[in-house]
Amino acid sequence: MAHSFNNLLFHINFGTKHRIPCIDLELMPQLHAYLGGIVRELDGKPLIINGTADHVHLLVGLLARMSIADVLRVLKTNSSRWVHET
Repeated sequence: MAHSFNNLLFHINFGTKHRIPCIDLELMPQLHAYLGGIVRELDGKPLIINGTADHVHLLVGLLARMSIADVLRVLKTNSSRWVHET
């Protein structure tokens, strides 16, 4: 029986509203860790997470059954809520 393998890597980049530099240096490591946790809960692999005061970059490995639109929705919704609560 034949097996198929895939390695789906995505470079995700999203920014703050109006690119306002509101991610301060104290919050940045916590936000990156939080984003990594979200990706792991979605059964993905966070490879690199980094960014600046006005945007975030993620390099993630995702399963073929996952919709990138759904992953982005969950990432942006949960991280935005967490930042506002923190």
